Amino acid sequence: VCEEAKCPNIGECWEGGTATLMLLGDTCTRGCKFCAIKTSSKPPPPDPMEPQKVAEAVAQDDMPDGGAEHFARTVQLIKEKKPDMLVECLVSDFQGMRSSVERVACSGLDVFAHNVETVPRLSPFVRDRRASFEQSLQVLAMAKE
Repeated sequence: VCEEAKCPNIGECWEGGTATLMLLGDTCTRGCKFCAIKTSSKPPPPDPMEPQKVAEAVAQDDMPDGGAEHFARTVQLIKEKKPDMLVECLVSDFQGMRSSVERVACSGLDVFAHNVETVPRLSPFVRDRRASFEQSLQVLAMAKE
């Protein structure tokens, strides 16, 4: 995802031995202005074998659970194959769906991560209209519970 998103921190992460992989395909259903990942309202469906192959992700608002089950399966398969591997999931806001947040948060991962991306005042200008600063804070609170 680092190259695809044109992340400015790519060198720092790679130098530190961190690899970030993108789940749910390479096309996001949102259009945040700070992100370079390609977008579409109808991306191709995710590869059902992906959890066995991989683990960052695009938003998939077109899926009923926002991709939560796909995340959870991926975490579980990684942990089955290598229980001592630390797994961090950087997730979308799942449109604020508690069941989706809980599914991922309880999947066996080590770190639940969600970026608020910016300050409240700028959020409506740089984030996709389906995302909000407040919803991001709610998602983090749900995951903490």
